[in-house]
Amino acid sequence: MTQCKNCHHEFKGNFCPVCGQHSQIQRIKLQYIFKDLSLGLFNVDSGLWYTIRALYWRPGYVVKDYLAGKRVKYFMPVSMLIVLATIYSFLYHSLDIDVFQLPEKEPEFSESLYEFSTRLDGNYVYFTLAILPIMSFSSWLFFKKQRLNFAEHFILNTFAACQRLVMHIVFLAFLVRIKNTTQFNLFKNFETLLGCALTLWCFIQFFDHSKFKVVLLCFFTFFLTYVLLLTLLILYTYAF
Repeated sequence: MTQCKNCHHEFKGNFCPVCGQHSQIQRIKLQYIFKDLSLGLFNVDSGLWYTIRALYWRPGYVVKDYLAGKRVKYFMPVSMLIVLATIYSFLYHSLDIDVFQLPEKEPEFSESLYEFSTRLDGNYVYFTLAILPIMSFSSWLFFKKQRLNFAEHFILNTFAACQRLVMHIVFLAFLVRIKNTTQFNLFKNFETLLGCALTLWCFIQFFDHSKFKVVLLCFFTFFLTYVLLLTLLILYTYAF
């Protein structure tokens, strides 16, 4: 007999007759992320809307459930990220919004950096997928006592990124109204702070530490991620 990790029903066979979850649910490793990534290009199901709602009600517990094997009702995180990022990129370009507000290329502005920023502008899929390993490494480093592997931190940060991305999609409706006004940069800064607050909320619910310790370690995670990104950007500028 097999006990379903989702509903705890005991059964024989490959799928739970109660909830439909597969019997072979293993701990998340890097192979799972690559599988999720490949499915994300083709797979959309009814769990998307449920997962979005759950991420704004109990984000940390969604991740806990998913890592514990209760996955049948949730949309696969990397697949969800690709779907949401594609929607964001489509709306971003359709509404003609320039979040980066790049200056006209000037002699003192690195040509390689300018080209990099231009390519990044609106391509949220590439940016998010690029930053996730860095963010995951940082959280893995500072939350080592939780005994989670890198792949599990990647899932945590992917769900958190999906939560922020939904916010960014909604906020496009406001940005398009003020894109040529003085409030644009102020609203962008507010959006950035709110995104950090959402991630912090997710981490507080997920990690078994005091709130103060989670806030402190989350700050170190953000800081290290920023430093690593800045370092990579500088290396890119000098290399190209």
